[in-house]
Amino acid sequence: MSQVPSQFNFGRVIAGWGWLLNRDGARLLPLLLVWAIADFALYSVDWMTGIRTGEGLDLLSTTYLLDPLFIGAFYLVALSDDRLAHSSALSMAWRRYVSLLLVSILVSIGCGIGFLLLILPGIALAVLWSLAVPVLLAENRSPTEAMAASFNYVRGRFWPILGIYFIYALGVVAFYGVLVIMGLTSETGEISFGLAIDAFSEAITAIVGIYLSAAIYRELAYAGRHDVGVFD
Repeated sequence: MSQVPSQFNFGRVIAGWGWLLNRDGARLLPLLLVWAIADFALYSVDWMTGIRTGEGLDLLSTTYLLDPLFIGAFYLVALSDDRLAHSSALSMAWRRYVSLLLVSILVSIGCGIGFLLLILPGIALAVLWSLAVPVLLAENRSPTEAMAASFNYVRGRFWPILGIYFIYALGVVAFYGVLVIMGLTSETGEISFGLAIDAFSEAITAIVGIYLSAAIYRELAYAGRHDVGVFD
């Protein structure tokens, strides 16, 4: 694996993000629908079993067991240069499912502890480990190796990468703000049209975030081995 390039091009990452989404946009819809429908079904199970109560933060969900599979599949599509089929992406993600789940658990625990320590450490760790999944998949690393590699890739370019994620976060906040104003979200977590909108909204924002991380990973890890200029 090539070393982190000496120059981090903020504009190229943003352009690459848009380029990747434009390249795959229409192709993502079927897999997005499957993910959203599956999450809606699991949210319904959560409600019926009492895991979701509509009170407090509702931090537990059965979707946490399914989401790593789809997150892995979307990363594989985003990182592929040969229009990887959805079935192939899901199959490849399934073969790495245990590792994907472990990364999700370890990052969640680490960031959770960080957020308890006055929030800022949690934000820092979330940024530093944001490339753990693409590293795990593209470089065939173990979960802990992927987290360590992500940390090393990001730390030298922490502030511009934080800035890129901040732009994404503002967009997500604005998106959900519009949904709330329009009354399209679920306020209680019970089975409803609003809960279905929640599932689709979460899938959409997650995919956009996945493609942003894929663009950052290409800039940091693929330079010198792949043509990052394809983003220009």
